[in-house]
Amino acid sequence: MSEEAQVLKANAAKAFKDKDFEKAIELFKQAIELTPTDHTLYGNTSAAYLNSNNPEEALNFSEKCIEVNPDWSKGYQRKGQALAGLNKTEEAKEAFNKGLELDPCNTQIKSALENLSRPKAEEDPFFNAENMAKLQADPKVSGFLKDQDFMNKLNLCKQNPQMMMQLMQMDQRFQEVFRVVTGVDLMGMQEQQFQKQKEMEELKKKKEEEAELKKKQEEEQKKKEAEDSLPEEEKTKLALQKQANEEKDLGNAAYKAKDFSKAIEHYEKAIEICPNEITYYTNKAAVYFQKGEYDTCIEECNKGIEVSKEGYYDYVKLAKAYARKGNALFKQNKYDESIDCYKKAMLEHNDFSFKEAMRKVEKAKKKAEEEAYIDPEKAEEHREAGNKLFKEGNFPGAIKEYDEGLKRDPKSAKIYSNRAFAYVKLLEFPTALKDVEKGLEIDPNFVKLWIRKANIHMGLKEFHKALEAYDKGLKIDPENQECKTGKQKVMVAISAGATAGGADDQERMAHAMADPEIQGLMKDYRVQSLLQDMQTDPMGAQQKMMGDPFLTDAVNKLIAAGVIKVK
Repeated sequence: MSEEAQVLKANAAKAFKDKDFEKAIELFKQAIELTPTDHTLYGNTSAAYLNSNNPEEALNFSEKCIEVNPDWSKGYQRKGQALAGLNKTEEAKEAFNKGLELDPCNTQIKSALENLSRPKAEEDPFFNAENMAKLQADPKVSGFLKDQDFMNKLNLCKQNPQMMMQLMQMDQRFQEVFRVVTGVDLMGMQEQQFQKQKEMEELKKKKEEEAELKKKQEEEQKKKEAEDSLPEEEKTKLALQKQANEEKDLGNAAYKAKDFSKAIEHYEKAIEICPNEITYYTNKAAVYFQKGEYDTCIEECNKGIEVSKEGYYDYVKLAKAYARKGNALFKQNKYDESIDCYKKAMLEHNDFSFKEAMRKVEKAKKKAEEEAYIDPEKAEEHREAGNKLFKEGNFPGAIKEYDEGLKRDPKSAKIYSNRAFAYVKLLEFPTALKDVEKGLEIDPNFVKLWIRKANIHMGLKEFHKALEAYDKGLKIDPENQECKTGKQKVMVAISAGATAGGADDQERMAHAMADPEIQGLMKDYRVQSLLQDMQTDPMGAQQKMMGDPFLTDAVNKLIAAGVIKVK
């Protein structure tokens, strides 16, 4: 095999281990193009296709493997596995038996053959062979069958048919399964129901709009009748207000068109006609705000506020003037004055939008103050002061100094590391772990933080995580003695814990089972199958594990976590 093909094969094996089966398949195929006579490449490609729930291609490559080397038992093993995945039980048995003829001691083939030969429970009619064939033939559902998550759920449903209804509610793909098997399109029925409901809502909305229009027309008629009965002086006043509002509307249209000069011209005309209307001042202020002329915007708001104080009071409009002024002050970074304006606005009219705007100003003020407070030199002074208190055994005092140091320099990975160590001394492991993780976000190459992380996991009896942390530290600095020594201690602890029992062991098990990664491994069907084989066929389980990098890594993690005990 050429050097290039060897590299491709190694990279494919790594992708397979990482469960990136599509990448593994692509790399194995590239290696085959360079070395088409290597039967192991065809076998590995078959295994990758099988793991990606594509037994048809798995069968094709297993047959190519046998064609290249008909004396390799594993080729028949791959063929048997692919045929079993296609529910071709008798043909699968024939392939497995051929493999055993070549290698009578192959426990993996024996185990697979025994599983096929076991009497099956009564087949659930919903997932019988005929219906499974329908699913594979359906263009939409056949795509789902290549998704490992979907297949896990489908297998769960096969074992517990009563879960079908629950899965249909949680995952719409199972409504498609129901459609193919029963011929009932639930999604289509839901769509029809939705369309009917939509039509009813539109009809209701139309009736409401008609009723609203009729009500508005009646109100306008009453208003006209009331205006006609007013004294001449009041009629003149209303006419002027109407004229001013027309100018305001023209100004609003110009504002929306971003013709700010025209908008100001119309608002000024409105003010000339009705100088006591606060709305015209706030609208004019809005134009200056958009132009970035914040001082002029504030002046116009002040004019409107003064008009309101002179007796033409409208608390909603006054609140709007204060809010607009507050927004202009915010743009000038005058946070305290802006907050004061929003408070006055809320006193006039407790509008939620004012409260949200004020929170935004308060947040900006806090950020500006924090940024102004940053001083790396002073942060280092606080760190050194904290280190001194730490050496004296005053851990709470040291933490206070580190707190102040982080306020002065929030990006200091060293201070996070120091504070984490102080929390460890106080046995506050979860808090210490948070500091370590924040520090690693800042500087992922800070080896000391990986050592801190490993020590914390050791304190929490999470040996698998401690081992991982030391490995990451050694990846950065392969000669780091503290990492090497720490890793050796973890290995000793894992070895001791692998055969231990008692309260400490129960605590370690509880920590492990709360870990999402461990939970995921325990739910993986391959791991479950291996654990079952460990009970019934330890030698076969050992060979299966050695032939699968994923299972090797999984078992090592479960042993380190204390889930698997070694006798």
